[in-house]
Amino acid sequence: MIIIQTTVDEQKIAKNLINLLLETNKIACGTFHEIQSSYKWKGELVEDSEIEISLYTKESLMREVVDVVKQRHPYELPKITVLEPVFTLPEYEKWVSDSTT
Repeated sequence: MIIIQTTVDEQKIAKNLINLLLETNKIACGTFHEIQSSYKWKGELVEDSEIEISLYTKESLMREVVDVVKQRHPYELPKITVLEPVFTLPEYEKWVSDSTT
């Protein structure tokens, strides 16, 4: 199992992206929450509220999920990262695998 993370600027975008990936069985679960971000962009310091999204899927679907996220992302340069958990409850990992195609 892997977790693909990204950030967007609106809850509606997060919900739509998660729903699309759920409807197409590319993820088993998607979560999102509001975060506060500070970063430099084009030479300027930016402090902004963002929505961080975590997408739970099997490793074999990584490229497909990343491609969908990248195609539908509103940012010029999106943060897209992939995390591999050190441990996942085996029953949860099986559920993720069984829920995705």
